[in-house]
Amino acid sequence: MTFQKNMANDVVKAARSQAIADGSKNEDLPERRYKRGYDTSHLPEHVRAELKKAEESNLVASVAEAALTLVSIPLVAIAAVYAMGLVGASLPNAAAAAAGVALVYVLAATGIARQMRGLELMVHDASHLAWTRSKRRLNNLLANVLVAVPVLSTVEAYWKSHRIHHGSFGSHLDPCRQRFADMGLEHLDLSTRWKIVKAVVAWLPEYNAAYYREIGSQSGRQWAYFAAWHISFLIAPGALLIAFFGSASAVDAIALAALAWVGFWMLPATTVLPVIRSIAESEEHDYAAGETEFDTTYTNDGWVHRVLIHPKNDAYHLVHHMFPNIPERRHRRVHKLLTKYDKLYQESLQRERVLDRA
Repeated sequence: MTFQKNMANDVVKAARSQAIADGSKNEDLPERRYKRGYDTSHLPEHVRAELKKAEESNLVASVAEAALTLVSIPLVAIAAVYAMGLVGASLPNAAAAAAGVALVYVLAATGIARQMRGLELMVHDASHLAWTRSKRRLNNLLANVLVAVPVLSTVEAYWKSHRIHHGSFGSHLDPCRQRFADMGLEHLDLSTRWKIVKAVVAWLPEYNAAYYREIGSQSGRQWAYFAAWHISFLIAPGALLIAFFGSASAVDAIALAALAWVGFWMLPATTVLPVIRSIAESEEHDYAAGETEFDTTYTNDGWVHRVLIHPKNDAYHLVHHMFPNIPERRHRRVHKLLTKYDKLYQESLQRERVLDRA
């Protein structure tokens, strides 16, 4: 896999430079990256052929998936506003109506945050050139416009940190391992739902700051892109729709559109999304479970994982680490293929309950 091999030297150099620059080196963590711990030489030839074919990129499919994911967010918001109106009007008293409206909003915010996580995962996919392998600029441009800028990211900034995770996996240079160490994840008691809730609340502020710092979201240019995108594609069109269908003045339409943006984008993005993301990323690896990348990477295949925590086939993280060129839309199919033909894969780390430890 040429892409995977060619990045190694640049990754190590970048990681060392970043560790020196931000003072993030943790002396308690390993100096060297973990070995991969897996190859495909033991697999039947037709399985290896299917794995190779699965690496093919499909720009049209990626753009269509991104557009549908993006459009689903305002559609959920519109449906929620309509549902809140119905619930508020149909319940017998003010307290019941308020509770019903609040419940509808929480459900909508959770669904929206889940879709936002999907956008973030498509940024990750694009950083591996999964949209189009041969045209990096086009890959990055389309992904930036459709999925990255809306969630305060760019493909280039994301890859700057993420390539270190792959290239220096498990070492003190690995930003994911550094984050886990700062969270004390290996030593947390996650044996009950209540203990999981307490752990998430405790780690969330530091985790969230580290995440956005790693992907370069503190950049003034990135914030300018974010503001321009949301004004152009959400607030302005929303104001036009409100003015046209609601017969509102221009000022009122803009104010209502901005209020809807705060309620149905910014609030889910700053409350529910960080919870989903932090749980999802905390489930990807257990660095103490082994000494190879294969032995320390999870498949999270419970129904809550697939429905909420790990959209876009992010549940099959071991597939991604062993085959980083395969687009995420094919991860579930590859997971089933390996489960059928590979005994080694069958015995890898897998969980069906959130944050359960194997």
